[in-house]
Amino acid sequence: MAKPTGYLLHESATIAVIATMSTDNPKTGDMVQVWIVPRDINPVEAVRTGQDDVVCFDCPQRPANGGACYVTVFQAPRAVWVAYQAGRYPRLGVKGFAAVFSGRKIRFGAWGEPVLIPLRILRAMARVSDGWTGYTHQWRRPEYRAYQQYLMASVDNPAEYAAAKGLGWRTFRCRTADQPLRDREIVCPASEEGGYRSTCEQCRLCSGAAGPADPRKDIAIVVHGAKAKNFVALASIA
Repeated sequence: MAKPTGYLLHESATIAVIATMSTDNPKTGDMVQVWIVPRDINPVEAVRTGQDDVVCFDCPQRPANGGACYVTVFQAPRAVWVAYQAGRYPRLGVKGFAAVFSGRKIRFGAWGEPVLIPLRILRAMARVSDGWTGYTHQWRRPEYRAYQQYLMASVDNPAEYAAAKGLGWRTFRCRTADQPLRDREIVCPASEEGGYRSTCEQCRLCSGAAGPADPRKDIAIVVHGAKAKNFVALASIA
């Protein structure tokens, strides 16, 4: 029998967490992609009606907030949701993670907020993997502080950068091309401005903070995508 193309990791009354096993995304490289999708509404419809808040919370980059989100939900998120609705993803429990994810690199949150992945699941996946990446806009909320060791604080301006650092997070900051790097930042090596000298699969610097003394640099990237122009006002908050 052919191996599944993905697995259902978690369901609640409102969301589903799904891992797909391959991607042709040139920036990330061939990482396992973990999606957080609405359980009962097509992602395209969710974005159109603002009901994507069930998986994206109050993210300032949501289309409903006039943000610059680069995810094209009518492509991969919609396809993953359709396959999920059709029952094509078998359920996978924590005991099966080693057999499926061992030696793989994992991207937590290809779409949707990775803090919606129950911590025991995220932790178990990270434990058997060969590295991971992940980002959250929910870094201000104390109930998600335990995700700090796995996820980067996604920040959109210097004020948020300073606030997140004060709370102990490593950060991933979107910026405009004319904004300088902060003292502890480096350019994302998988970006255009970084010369595409790596991929997320190879780099894996965006893997949270290994304690308050983590010496690794924070990461910054020039905002990109079709809606990049929407980002300018948000980025200017000092």
